[in-house]
Amino acid sequence: MQNNPQEFIPKSILINPNLGHPLIINIDSKLKERTFKARVLFVSNIDNKKGFEDSIKYGIQLIPIIEYKWKLKVIFKKKKEKEKKDLGEKIKKGFLNIIGKKDKSERKTNKHRGIHKLKPLSIRGEPIIPAVLEVESTSIISINERAFIHNEYSSPQNYLKRYDVFNGLEHYYRTTLKFRLSKQVVDFLKKRNFVMFDIQFEKKKINYHSIVISKNNWSNFSFIHATDLHLAERNDRIYELIKKRYKKIRKSELEKHLGKLKNKKNLFKGSHHLELKQSLLRRFINPNNQFRKLIKIINKKVYHNELDFVVITGDIIDFTLISKIIKKNNKTADFRYENTNWQVFKDIITNYPQKNRPKFRGLSQNEELLCPVFTILGNHDFRIASYDLNWGGMYKKMGLNAFEALSLNEILSTSPIDAITKSYGALKGYWSEINPSLDFSVKLGKNLFIFLNSGPDSFKNVRDLLGGHPSVTGLSSRQINYLENIVNFNYDIDDTIFLFLHGPPINTRQKQGMVKRLGKMLGKRNKYMISASFKESIIKKLEKSPLEARIDGKFNVKYGTISTNWEKLITFCKNYCVLVLSGHTHKHQEYRLQDPEGYMTKVFDAPPFNLKKIENPAAVFYDIYSEIYTNSKDILDYAPFIVQTPALGLGSLRDLKSAGGYREINVRDGKLDSFRVRFLDRKIN
Repeated sequence: MQNNPQEFIPKSILINPNLGHPLIINIDSKLKERTFKARVLFVSNIDNKKGFEDSIKYGIQLIPIIEYKWKLKVIFKKKKEKEKKDLGEKIKKGFLNIIGKKDKSERKTNKHRGIHKLKPLSIRGEPIIPAVLEVESTSIISINERAFIHNEYSSPQNYLKRYDVFNGLEHYYRTTLKFRLSKQVVDFLKKRNFVMFDIQFEKKKINYHSIVISKNNWSNFSFIHATDLHLAERNDRIYELIKKRYKKIRKSELEKHLGKLKNKKNLFKGSHHLELKQSLLRRFINPNNQFRKLIKIINKKVYHNELDFVVITGDIIDFTLISKIIKKNNKTADFRYENTNWQVFKDIITNYPQKNRPKFRGLSQNEELLCPVFTILGNHDFRIASYDLNWGGMYKKMGLNAFEALSLNEILSTSPIDAITKSYGALKGYWSEINPSLDFSVKLGKNLFIFLNSGPDSFKNVRDLLGGHPSVTGLSSRQINYLENIVNFNYDIDDTIFLFLHGPPINTRQKQGMVKRLGKMLGKRNKYMISASFKESIIKKLEKSPLEARIDGKFNVKYGTISTNWEKLITFCKNYCVLVLSGHTHKHQEYRLQDPEGYMTKVFDAPPFNLKKIENPAAVFYDIYSEIYTNSKDILDYAPFIVQTPALGLGSLRDLKSAGGYREINVRDGKLDSFRVRFLDRKIN
C-alpha cells in the first residue's frame, strides 16, 4: 500500500514594511482624504499568483496603535456629555433644583482631571480590514538596479534566499492593499501628528509599527538619532548575579578572590572596600535600561507632538546569540530568532509581556515605543557570541570593578574564538522580525533619508584594529551605484539629504611615526588624540589663515572608518549631503567638509599591509558645530556636517558620563535648524 503524498500546507509571510523599515503615508492636515493604498511584499510557498491572492484575501488586518490617555479622555468626554444630557432632562421634568447645588455625577467627573498625569502608554484600536487590489509576482532586484529605487519596500534581496531567512519560502509577491481609516483613527489624528499600525496576517505573524499615517508636510519636523545600544539578554542579568555573588562571599574570603588578580592596586585604583561600598545600582550602566529610559523620553515628546521618528544606526545588539552557541551537525550556529538578542530589542520596543521569562532585579520600567523607528546595522550586530567582560575594559564602561567582572566571567559562558566570529547568518532574526533591508532610502517631502549598511568588522586595516578602533568593511560597488541612481532618478536640486551609517566617514588620529604608534599601543593614548586647539573656532579667534584650520593635513582622518570606497563616499557627502550621522566610536565628534580648493591631502588606504595612498577629495574641519551654529542660515552656509553621536548604551573608557547620548535633529521651514547632542541623565537647557 502506497503512502499518501504529504499534504501541501500553504504558507505566506509578510516581509516588508516592518518594524525597522516602516512605510510612511501622508494625509492632509484637514483629514479629508481617508482612503489609502500601500504596496507590501510577501514571500510564500504558493507558486502561482491566483492561488496566493486567494490565500491572503481575508487574512490581513491593520491594527492602529492609539494612546490610552487619549482613549480615557474620549471615554470621559462621552460620559460627561451623557451626564449633561441626563441632567437637562431632569431639570426639564422639575426633578432637580440646580440653584446652589452640584449634581453628584458632575462631582465624579472632577476625579478624572488627573488624566494628564498618567504616562503615555499604548493600546490597540479597532482593526481595519484592507482590500487586496493587485498582486504581481516579483523576483530579486539588486539595489544597484534602477527599478529598485521606486520599489524599495517591495523588492526582495538575494541574501533573504541565500541565508534561507524564511525557511524554504521562495516565491515573492508584490501586493497592493487599499484601506479606509476608521472614525476612531481619524479622531485620534485630530490630536496627534501620526498614527502607527501593526499589520497582522492570519493571527500568526505581526509586523509591528510598520505603517504610519502622518499629517506632517515635512517642512517642519524633528527626529532623534541614537546609536550603539549594545542590547543583550545578559545585561539584565548582571545586577542580580553580582548581588547574589556578594551574598555568597564572606568578607574573610574576599581577600582570596582579590589575591587571584594581578596588579590589583591598579585595577581598583585604591581601596577595594571603598569601591564595594558604592551602590551597585547607582554605578552599574545597563545598556538595556538606557534604551528603556530613552523610550520614555521619546514617548513624552510624541504625546506633545514634538517628534516624528527615530533612527538607530547600528550596534543595536552587543552580540547575536543569547546563550552558548547551539550547533547543528557541529557546523552552523542556531540563529533562530528566539535564540538571539534580536528578540530582546524587539521585546523592549513593543513592551512584549515577559510572562515566561525570569524577572531580574534592577530593571527600569518599560514602555512601548510610540514612535516609528528606522534601523541599520553595526559591526557588533554581525558578531555571533558573547565575549569576556575584561576585553577592552568592557566592565569599566559598565561601571563595574575588576572583581565583579571576574565573578561574572565565571558564571557567563564566553568563548574567545566565537566572540570574534562574524556572520551574515547572525542577521536572520533581524531580517525576519525587524528589517529585511540592509540599504534603503525614504523620501518625505523635500527630504531624502538614505540608510546604508557599513558592514561588519574589517581586518583589512590591521593598524586601526591594533589601535583599539577597528574599521568596518565599508561600501560595496553596488552601494555606490545605488547612491548614483538615487541622485540621478530620485533627487531634486532643492532636496535635503540626510545620510545614516554606522561606521563614521571621518574619524581622526594624529600622524605618527613608528615609535609614537608603539607608545600608543602601550597605553600612552591621550597625547596623540585631536585636541581643542585644532577647533576651527579657535583658529579663527587667533586670526590664522583658513588653511591652518584644516585638520586633514595634520591628522589621519581615516582612522577606524570604512575600509572600502572611502573616497567615493566622502565625495558623495561633500557634494550632496547636509548632515551625515554615524556612531561606532562612542564619542561626540563633529566635522565639516569643504572643497579642497587646490590643496589636496592624502591618506593611507589600509596600512600596514597596503601602503597605497588615496587622495582625500575634501578639506576637513573640526569643531562642535552643533553648539556653534544654531540657526538654519549658518548651518546651510557651513554644511555638510559629518557627526558622530555618543553611544546610548555605553560610554568610553575615558568618560563614563558619555553614556546615554543621543541627538535631536530639527528641521524648520524645510531647512536643517539644529542637531544638538543630549544625554539621558543630564538637564536639557
